[in-house]
Amino acid sequence: MGRKLVGIDLDRTTLNDAGNISIKTRQTIQKMQQAGHVVAIITGRPVRLSMDIYQQLGLKSPMINFNGSLGEIPNQMWEHAYSYQVDREIAFDLIENAADMAIKSVVAESRADVWTNSRIAPENPNEAFFFPQTTDTYHMLDRLSLTTNINSILIEAQNSDHQALIQEYVTNRYGADRVTVNTWGADSPVLEVVPAGVAKDTGLQIMQRAFDIDKDDVYAFGDGMNDYEMIDYATHGIVMKNGNPDLKAIANDITSYTNEEDGLVKYLEQII
Repeated sequence: MGRKLVGIDLDRTTLNDAGNISIKTRQTIQKMQQAGHVVAIITGRPVRLSMDIYQQLGLKSPMINFNGSLGEIPNQMWEHAYSYQVDREIAFDLIENAADMAIKSVVAESRADVWTNSRIAPENPNEAFFFPQTTDTYHMLDRLSLTTNINSILIEAQNSDHQALIQEYVTNRYGADRVTVNTWGADSPVLEVVPAGVAKDTGLQIMQRAFDIDKDDVYAFGDGMNDYEMIDYATHGIVMKNGNPDLKAIANDITSYTNEEDGLVKYLEQII
């Protein structure tokens, strides 16, 4: 059996609906890692909301954050580590034009830092989850504090009716050759701005080359449309039973069980 590369999304894939890891999930993933396979988190989450899960799983592999913009092995040097960035001027411009674009707040984030123009987290917990929770965890988003480019920009719209308009406006204003604008979540009026051409398959391909893994041994598991590129790239693109129907349409397979039923690791058990 060849060495496998397994890219795993977190929310609604590896985690249950409460955002937790089951004992079975942790044990199965550690068993795969001990057998020499590479199991790697590939998530839209920032580092600050992924490290605890990485540590709980006992991983030693690279971790891919911001939907492919950042790849590294936490707390280690890795010669293949990378960071694709968005021009910080875009964040400032979004704030200056927030009223015209019906933008409520803007969050800019890099590996270790987060900046926002709002001191108040969104009321909706689905949105607030990705935003800084206290004044101790972020910097104000202004030219004095943000002096470098960033990996990701989150835009909170006034309401979901403005999402499509903001997405079109931002793409046209800054250019599809510079940025990609994606919806962050189906139940949240939040958009994410990332470097153009970067997606979850970016990290998957870099790891495949770095660990010299055959394309036939590349697996990817996900549930949402931000997983599209890595599901499409992987020879074994597996979508969760609870996944988006449009994503299932391009899947090589679909798990028999949902994320609440340990669908990911029940499928992984077939591999090992």
